[in-house]
Amino acid sequence: MPVHKLAASVLLLSVLFIAAANYLPDIPKTWDMKEIKRFHVPPYDRKVAVTYVPEEIYYALPEYKLYKTYPVYIYDKMPEGYLDSLKSLPPEIAVDFSKLTTDEDWIEAGRLVFEMPPNRSPYNALTFESAWVDSVGYETTKDGILPYLSYIQTPEGLKLGSTSCANCHTKILDNGQVVVGGQGDYPFDREFAFIIKKFDFPVTASMSTPLVYAPWSDPSVKEAWAKEDFVQTLMSTPPGVMTRQGTGTESPVAVPSLFGIRDIKYFDRTGLMKNENIGDLMRYAAFNQGMDMFTQYGAYIPMNGISSHSQITTEQWDHPFGYDAGRYSDEQLYALAMYLYSLEAPENPEKSPAEVLARGEVIFAEQGCVTCHTPPAFTNNMLLPATADFEIPDEDKETLDIFNVSVETDPYLSTKTRRGTGYYKVPSLRGLWMREAFFHDGSLTSIEEVLDPARLEPDYIPTGHVPVNKVFQGVPGHPFGMELSPDDKDALIAYLKSL
Repeated sequence: MPVHKLAASVLLLSVLFIAAANYLPDIPKTWDMKEIKRFHVPPYDRKVAVTYVPEEIYYALPEYKLYKTYPVYIYDKMPEGYLDSLKSLPPEIAVDFSKLTTDEDWIEAGRLVFEMPPNRSPYNALTFESAWVDSVGYETTKDGILPYLSYIQTPEGLKLGSTSCANCHTKILDNGQVVVGGQGDYPFDREFAFIIKKFDFPVTASMSTPLVYAPWSDPSVKEAWAKEDFVQTLMSTPPGVMTRQGTGTESPVAVPSLFGIRDIKYFDRTGLMKNENIGDLMRYAAFNQGMDMFTQYGAYIPMNGISSHSQITTEQWDHPFGYDAGRYSDEQLYALAMYLYSLEAPENPEKSPAEVLARGEVIFAEQGCVTCHTPPAFTNNMLLPATADFEIPDEDKETLDIFNVSVETDPYLSTKTRRGTGYYKVPSLRGLWMREAFFHDGSLTSIEEVLDPARLEPDYIPTGHVPVNKVFQGVPGHPFGMELSPDDKDALIAYLKSL
C-alpha cells in the first residue's frame, strides 16, 4: 500500500477512535425543578400545594451501584448448589458508563438498569417453595426462573433483589416466552397477602396510609381494614394489577405496556406527568422508583408515616418497598430511557384470516374507535375527564390536551388518590392481545369482557379486581362496541388483537 494511503487510513482510524472514545450523549438533568414542575399535571384538588424534593437533597443522595445480577429460581427447580456458587462470587460492577461509545452500548446498559433491583433484602433459600408458588400463583419460565426478580452480589453479601423496572414490566406468555416491556404479570398484591398470612403480620393503618392516602380523599381511607378483608382484597387482585404507591386498595392500577412509550404524551392512567422529551421519561422513572413518596401535598408527606425522619435527608431512611437511601444517576436513567425507547412489541402468534382482519378494521373505523384510538399509536394522546361533571380549569385548557368527553369509568383513582388529576388518559391499544388487565383498575381481564354488555348489569361479577368492601353494580364505562352482531364483534376483536 502506498505510504500516503496508509497514512490516510491510520488518520481515519485515529479520528474514529477519538470520536468513539469521546462519545458522550447530551444527557438531560433529571432533577431539574423547573422541568419537574412543568411535566407534572396538577392534582385533582387544585387548592392543595405540591412541593417536590429540593434539588440539593436529591443529588446529595448516594447513587445506586449497578452490580451484576443473577436469575432467581423457584425452590423446586433451583440447580443444586446454586446459591452457594453465587455466594462465592465477588461483587462485580456491571457497566462502566465512561466506556460506552455507541447508542447500542447505552441501550445495553439501559437493559441492566431495567433489571437492577433497588430493594436488596436478605434472601431465604425457601422463599419460593411450593406453598408460596401455589398460593400466590407465580408465573415461571420452563426452567423455573422468575424473570421479574434477581439475586445480586453486593459487598454486604448475596441479596434477593426486587422492585426493579423488570419486576413490574415483564410478562410470561402461555408458550413460555418472556416479554420484556409488556403489561407485567407479577402478583404483587397476592404475594403481600400471603406474607401477611404466613407471618401473621398485623394489619394497621400505618401499613397502608403512606401508600394510599391523599389529603383530599375520604378520611376513612386512613383507617385500618379488618385483616381478613384486607387479605381477601389483595388476593382478588389479578396479575398485571397492583396497589402501587399513590393509588389505593379500593382502586389498584393496571400495569401499563411500555411498547412505543416514546409516542405516548402522558404517563400514568391519570395522565399524571407529561412526556415531551427523554428527560421526562428519566424523571418519571426517578419519581416512581421511590422519590414520589417525598412529594409534599399541603402539609402531608407520605414518607412521614414510614420514615423516622420528618423530611428527606441524606441519612438512612426506610422506604415501604425496602429501597436503600439512594438514587439512580443521570447516566443510569438516560440509559434506561434509551432502552425503553428500543423495545418493540412481539406480534400475536395467533393469526386471523386476512378477510376477518380487514372487516375488523372497517368496523373499528365505522364505530368511531379511531377518534380516541387513532393509528398508528392507537391513541389520540388526550386526557378525558374522569366524570361528566368535572369542571375543567381554564389553565388546563391552555396547557393540556383534553378531549372533553367522559367515558364514565370508575372515577376513584383519578379523584380520590394522590395520582388523581381529574382525568384519565386514552390508552394505546398496541400489544392488546397479550394483556390480562383492562380498564385502569384491572376489573376486567379480556377484551371480550370489555365488549360484553352483561358487565353493565347490577348483578355482574367481574373477572378482575373486586375490593371486598366495595359493592359493585356492574363495571361501568366505555359502553362502545357492545351492540355489534356476534360476527362483527369477533372481527373487531381479531383486529384489535393484531395491533
